[in-house]
Amino acid sequence: MNNVNEDLLQINSLKTHFATTDGIVRAVDGVNLRIAASQAVGLVGESGSGKSMTALSIMRLVPPPGKILEGQVLLKGKDLLRLSEKEMRSIRGKEISMIFQDPMTYLNPVMKIGDQIAESLLVHQCDTKKQAMDDVAKLLERVQIHSPKETANSYPHQLSGGMRQRVLIAIAIACNPSLLIADEPTTALDATLQVQILDLLKTLAAELKISVLLITHDLGIVADICDFVNVMYAGRILECADVFSLFEDPKHPYTKGLLASALSIDEFKEKLVTIDGIVPNLLELPQGCKFHPRCQYATVRCRTDEPRLVDVGDGRMVACWLFGG
Repeated sequence: MNNVNEDLLQINSLKTHFATTDGIVRAVDGVNLRIAASQAVGLVGESGSGKSMTALSIMRLVPPPGKILEGQVLLKGKDLLRLSEKEMRSIRGKEISMIFQDPMTYLNPVMKIGDQIAESLLVHQCDTKKQAMDDVAKLLERVQIHSPKETANSYPHQLSGGMRQRVLIAIAIACNPSLLIADEPTTALDATLQVQILDLLKTLAAELKISVLLITHDLGIVADICDFVNVMYAGRILECADVFSLFEDPKHPYTKGLLASALSIDEFKEKLVTIDGIVPNLLELPQGCKFHPRCQYATVRCRTDEPRLVDVGDGRMVACWLFGG
């Protein structure tokens, strides 16, 4: 996937909060993110960092009581947050598609697979059911399902986990979207199937020239697929860099911790490295830098003032007082 200077998606100061009886949950708190045409971008962080909520905010599918408070989500220059719900429905599935981590949650258990794939086609590009079903067979072949007719007539529970994930991919690419959001697409699969699904995503993205936002906690997947990486923590982006720079020379202490704790078959470790502490409760975020309670480099300033993202050269951005903050 080649980098292109033109931004397909541009997110500016996005904030998505949840008003609860216990207080305000700042799930996404001032996120800035860029994805160029035909580029794969990773959004990485521990569970609870706000990655999935960022994706749902882009799709305008934030569940209640969540609300997008401010910011911009510009797709080809058009602010999705200013569109009506009717206009947004014309965008979902056609311009932006999403692959979820648990197919059984998002596939209708009482509808045949072929009918579920055909739904999006009939809404966005096919005039007749016959035309849609012809396209369904081609899509199933494209996601490397070798018995497309039999699969189209099956129900989700009759398929394996890997085949269900391929069906979700077929639904996602049905209308040739510009952007594909993949939220932990291989979490529920065994290692062999993970490799197959990731290879399929890479192949399809390259063939169809689709930009990809890959949400994951697995840095190995990021290294394999992504051109650029955003590291997220407690609703904020702490570092963004091209994938090679990030792995060779991580800047933010949180990024360093994530990389140090990752296991590799190429490196023997006597002891598993971990990051001290846990992701903070979003109802009780610490003052200053949100990572400072877990950071070995924290200073007095880190405990009182929150750093902003600054350019540290070559387009790399870091939110840390060690780099000017």
